[in-house]
Amino acid sequence: MPLAFNIGFLQVDIWDVFDVVIVGYLIYWLYRLLRGSIALNIFVGIVALFFSYQAFTALGMDLLSNILNQFIQVGFISLIIIFQPEVRRFLLLLGSGTIKQRDSFWNRLLGREEFDREHAPQTAAVRRAFLRMARQRTGALIVCTQDADPSTVITGGTELNADISYGLLVSIFHKESPLHDGAVLISDRRIIKASAILPVSENSELPSAVGLRHRAAVGVTEKIDVACFIISEETGKISFAYGGILERGISEERLTELLDMYL
Repeated sequence: MPLAFNIGFLQVDIWDVFDVVIVGYLIYWLYRLLRGSIALNIFVGIVALFFSYQAFTALGMDLLSNILNQFIQVGFISLIIIFQPEVRRFLLLLGSGTIKQRDSFWNRLLGREEFDREHAPQTAAVRRAFLRMARQRTGALIVCTQDADPSTVITGGTELNADISYGLLVSIFHKESPLHDGAVLISDRRIIKASAILPVSENSELPSAVGLRHRAAVGVTEKIDVACFIISEETGKISFAYGGILERGISEERLTELLDMYL
């Protein structure tokens, strides 16, 4: 029989605890997904509507209860329609997180992490280029597409389909280069496109000090499963964006770790 204990007049077992923890975890991710967007206000409104219906029903206010009940009956379909981008992002976060954890386990088990690190000159080239551009305060934005289809949200740019190299990256982002504006897309350790245009995030919680590059990096990671590396032209600091979350001012060690993980 499951371990059970009493809290006042309530009997709680271990499955109740798991239930509360899992629901709390899902609510936490739901908040991270919606914060800073208008979708959060819509969600709060829907929750308020539901509790209002419960209150009116308990008070015997049949007219209001019936009106609100009509909204609630189609509420699930409405939620799917209204929150379609957020639902997609939520499933991407859950799926990509599970896959990465599984791959990380098997890589450690089979010793592939060391093999990949020894045979990844492209990672070293990107790291070296980023550190040089950071010292020189050259703005840069690189998108690692993972398994996502970038054409769904990323537009424009110049097709390159070139091997990753230190010289090429530095040349692309040089201030006199016609390709320095926009983002470089990397897929399967190759530079697919330069000067690509990314969607800009409308997240109001982003610091006011971040510029268009950072907002574009966050914006594209909000919509598809990609990882972005950014260099600030003003400060020379390197930042990282994934899943709509911006990590600012990362260290050289953190840069190497993230490149090994996402490049």
